[in-house]
Formats: sequence, structure tokens, C-alpha cells
Amino acid sequence: MGVLTVSGITGLKPKSKPYYEWDSDGERGTGKLGVQVTPNGTKRFTFRYFTDKKANFIPLGQFPELSLSDARKKRKEYGELLLQGIDPKEHIEATSKATEQAKREEARKGTLEQLFNSYTFQMKKDGKRTYRQVLESLERNVYPHIDKTTKAKDATTHDFMLVLADMIKRDATTQSNRVRSYLMAAYNYGLFHDNDPANFIDEAKFGLTVNPIAAIPKQKHAERVGEHYLNHTEVKQLLDDLEHVFDRFKMGHSIRNLLALCFYTGGQRPYELISSRWDSVDWQQKTLLITPELSKNKRSHIVPLTDSALLILQRQQEQSPESDYIFPHRFENKPMRTDSLSQSITRYREATSLVRPFVARDIRRTCKTLMGELGIGKDIRDRLQNHALNDVSSKHYDRYEYLPEKRIALEAWENKLNQSEVDNVVMFGGIDAK
Repeated sequence: MGVLTVSGITGLKPKSKPYYEWDSDGERGTGKLGVQVTPNGTKRFTFRYFTDKKANFIPLGQFPELSLSDARKKRKEYGELLLQGIDPKEHIEATSKATEQAKREEARKGTLEQLFNSYTFQMKKDGKRTYRQVLESLERNVYPHIDKTTKAKDATTHDFMLVLADMIKRDATTQSNRVRSYLMAAYNYGLFHDNDPANFIDEAKFGLTVNPIAAIPKQKHAERVGEHYLNHTEVKQLLDDLEHVFDRFKMGHSIRNLLALCFYTGGQRPYELISSRWDSVDWQQKTLLITPELSKNKRSHIVPLTDSALLILQRQQEQSPESDYIFPHRFENKPMRTDSLSQSITRYREATSLVRPFVARDIRRTCKTLMGELGIGKDIRDRLQNHALNDVSSKHYDRYEYLPEKRIALEAWENKLNQSEVDNVVMFGGIDAK
């Protein structure tokens, strides 16, 4: 035929056997473009080249769906490979494998759901007790705006701005900062996840190169250092209500005991009390051991128990004689949910005007402040509340538990709490660990 033309190809007639017509347009060593005509009249473009005197054929596509000009571009592409010493068929196979591998890798890219789950699971492994709270907050605030099946690498800064903007519109500005920090930490975790040898066999790879949260500013005006605390009169009213008022507040016995124990132990963290087991109570030595896995600073912490604290624990044991936990879940042998405390405090606030509104974390601040007013030194107050002490001596050398000093301080605090009237004259002098 010579040079192939559209009209020439159109006019090719079928024969009893397939046959080829070859295009003479091309240079030596770059293969040939041909048209195969089948007995039923179908016409297919084919590229032919030789390796070691053996003919190799690569089908290009059917005419006229594949145009002659596009077929020639294909022939030119393969011809240039031949000039470079590359076998076109091997190149096609390698390219196809690479494409399929890229598709598989893309399909394996982790979703937002996988990122959040993986990050909070790492928090759990690291002993961060807020892992469940973080996951629930991310799920509750992010998924209504961004589908959880979205690839983590495809979620944009703008997407997350919409999440946080919606929270700010709901007057949850402070919480929006919390969610922003959770997102920032989750994406920072994801940035290193793929190259962490510990995650080598994980199915999900996130393919992250940037943290989309980094460009979103924190709402600084919403972050204020907590200042609210109850005064002695309000604490006395609260403790009296916990002891005697049972109808108005819709507060169960365990929550009442928990709140009272928080005060009589000098403001221990509610989570640490809730999650403690009965075998951590030493009735003879009158102590409660906060174990390292529960302690925020991962160090064991011995809390002296006053007579009032022991009485509260005895009442609580009568409420849950079968449980391993001091403050158990109602239906399972595990700790109660921490949000049960906040919900009960909310109901109490709504039912009384005698105590200013407060939240659970204000109890710790209240104890710290009022014990200071009582004359208890800051060092002992810090040790009572198990604050992380970062001086070299405390971190590396001082393993003394200060149990006698803490007990004296808590007994003075107990006396103050148990006074029939608030007495602002009584002072507790000079107890300090220095």
C-alpha cells in the first residue's frame, strides 16, 4: 500500500484470512505501523518491530476509533524507545506494573478515620489516658463536615477551617482550640507514621507531606488561665448538700462519694480516683496508692486517708461490694465514665443558687487555694496533688514520699472542712517540705 491514508484504510477489503498492510512512513530501526484486516472486516492498528530477528507485535487499537494520526504518534513513541535500546513491550509491561502499583498504593492511603484511630491508639500505648476523649471529640466535630472515608492527605486546610469555624459559631471557641490541637497532633503523628519501622507492616500509609492544620491560628482570646474557685462557705454548702440533699440534684451515691473524696483528699484528680481499684487502699496504713499507669506524671503517688476519707470509702464499698474498682460502672466491672461526674455537677449547678457555677477541674484549684489560705506550704500542696516537680533533685534523687507531712496537712484541711461554721481565724502554720 505504501503510505497509509484514512481513505486507503477505509477501502481495504476483508479476505478469507487475516492480512496486514504496512505504512512506509518511518525510518529504519524504529519499527513499522500496520493495519491488520480480519475476515469479518475489522481493522486494527499494529506496531511491529524485530528483536534478534524475531517479529514482535503490539496491538494499538481499532480503526476508526483510534485515528491514523494517533496511531502514528504511538509508533513514533515506540520507535524512539527502540533507538534508545529499550524494548517497547517490556517498557509497556513495566509501566503497567508501576501504574497498578501506584493505584494500589493510592488505595491504601489512610483515611481520616484511620488517622484518628491510629493516632489515639498510639496515645493509648503511650499511656495517655485522654485517648478516648480525644477520639470522641474528633469524631463528633470533624465527621459532620468531612467524610471519615476521605483520604487524610486529601483533607485541606479549608476543610478544617470550616470544622473549627462551625464550633466558634456555636460559642465553643475554647473547645475549638482543643480540637485544633488534637488535629495538629494527629497530623504530626501521620507525617512520621509511614517511615516509622514500628509501622512497617501496617496496611494503611498516609502519604502526608504537610500538616494542613499548621496554617490555622489558635484563638488566643479564648485561652485564659483558670481562676475560678469556691470559697469556704460554698465548699461547706456543697459538702452538706452531698451528705443530706437527695431529691433535687438527681445525683447517685457514687458520684456524691466521689465529689466528697476529691475534697477530703486535697483535690486529687477525679480520673485517678475513678480508675483506682480497691486493692490500692491500705486500710491499716490509711493510704490510697495512685499507681503509675493512672498517675498523670507516671509516678506512683501515696495519698494519706483521713478519718473522713476512710468513712467515704467505707460507704462506697457498701455501694459496690462486688467490683474491683472503687467507683465502678453501673453494669460492667470497669470504672465509671468520667463524664458522669461533669453531668452530675451540671445538674447540681442548675438546682442551687447557693454555690456559684463550677466545673470538675475547679475542685482541684479550690483545694489548692483554700489549703494555701489555711497556711499549708505550696511545696506540700504540690506534693499532695502530685504535680510534676521538675527540679533536678525531685526528678532524679528525691524518692521520699513526704507521707507524714502530707497527712498532717490533710488532717488540718479535714478539720477545716468539718467545722460547723467557716472560721477564717484558724490558721495552719508552717508545714512545708523545705
